[in-house]
Amino acid sequence: MKNRNRFLAAGVLVSLAGCGGGGSDDSVVSPPTNPGTPPPSSSYEHIVSATYFSSCGAITPQTDAMIIRHGSDGSAVAVYEADANGDIAIDYEDIATYTMLNVGYRNGEPYPRVHTYVNITADKIADRSIISKDIGDADACECNTVTLDISNVPVASPSANVIVSTTTARTVYEDGDLDDFVEVEVCRQGSDEWPAIALTLSNADEDVPEDYYTALVANYTFDETLVVDNAVLSRKVPITVSNNYEETNYSVRLSLRGRVDNVIYFGDNISEYDISALPSSIPMFENPTEMTTGIDVYNTEYGDFYDFDDSISIVSYTGAEVRLPSDNTATVDLPMMSYNLFAEQAMTFFTTESYDFSAVNADSVTLGYSARDADDKLVLFFSLTTSGQGSLDILDTLEADDVDFALDWDFDTEEPESGYMFIEARDVIGTDNYIESLGSDDVTSYGIVYFDF
Repeated sequence: MKNRNRFLAAGVLVSLAGCGGGGSDDSVVSPPTNPGTPPPSSSYEHIVSATYFSSCGAITPQTDAMIIRHGSDGSAVAVYEADANGDIAIDYEDIATYTMLNVGYRNGEPYPRVHTYVNITADKIADRSIISKDIGDADACECNTVTLDISNVPVASPSANVIVSTTTARTVYEDGDLDDFVEVEVCRQGSDEWPAIALTLSNADEDVPEDYYTALVANYTFDETLVVDNAVLSRKVPITVSNNYEETNYSVRLSLRGRVDNVIYFGDNISEYDISALPSSIPMFENPTEMTTGIDVYNTEYGDFYDFDDSISIVSYTGAEVRLPSDNTATVDLPMMSYNLFAEQAMTFFTTESYDFSAVNADSVTLGYSARDADDKLVLFFSLTTSGQGSLDILDTLEADDVDFALDWDFDTEEPESGYMFIEARDVIGTDNYIESLGSDDVTSYGIVYFDF
């Protein structure tokens, strides 16, 4: 792929070259150590929260994060920097293009993360809190194992599938065919409190579970088994899924996630080879009451092609998703994006610098790029979000010569050793407005394709 599309980050990389280390020779930024304090009151309306999330659940502010507001000519007309609490206040109400800069970590190594949003309002920036993971030293985590007796939960007989999370996690773990006991690892950092444990239980003998029980376990010890006696049967609502009558080569996957903020409490994953085999109803996770239930159904397709003797692996996802409040009672209707239409639109990206996803009614498109060097070190992540029709020409206009970002980088735009690109198109069913669609929890059909090189 010896064309500019492979290096879609180059324009921003060059324009932001002046950001690197203007006041320092240091190229490595250490994670912050202070836990921060509650956000200060601000005369500005829009506050973006920038935080690090460690492997053992500790949250610390990103004091090096910043947001650039670009003028109509692409120049940097304002720079908003994070304070000691990781809060970035934006004092602008009109439509503008914004670039978010922060330091990410992979395997303890820092790298620049660049996110550009074209022609949006500041409230949509505030919806996109900056969260980076994996800065925690595993040795800094104190971990222990809790043994739980689940035999009193009705679906535990003869055996249960259990989804496990903790209230300091951003993911879930699944154990299948458990009899009476489940062991859960919990971790904390320093003198933090031990997190609560969230359990989702269903019958292991059922391919599509009939009943879901959930439980939150907070008062536990490590030297004795705790009986789970507070599991609650989840209320269910009907669901219908449509996929444009298209046949797929691989399974259809249904993902359920109960969340409070960005923390996953409950969930399940169901895979079938046809949407007709998916469940006709799904659980609404309700405790705590501020919880939302996220539903995501999608196809996965795999492929590859050759471009200038390079082997390019392709993975595509087309589906639909929604996030609902805990008190929802309405039927959930999820119209999946057409794989055929999305794939046709995505592949034209490699023959032109412009793109048009109107055939799939896309409100927004995000183009992303991640690059690694010969040592498999992640050296850059970049994404560009625009309306459903756009052009890479925007990258030629963005400038930030006088912005003093915390991290230097040395990135060879001609020969990255490896990496991937992705294209994501999203259609929020209830609107045709690009700005209104951003960050929406409403029913959304989507397509994502990853190109690994």
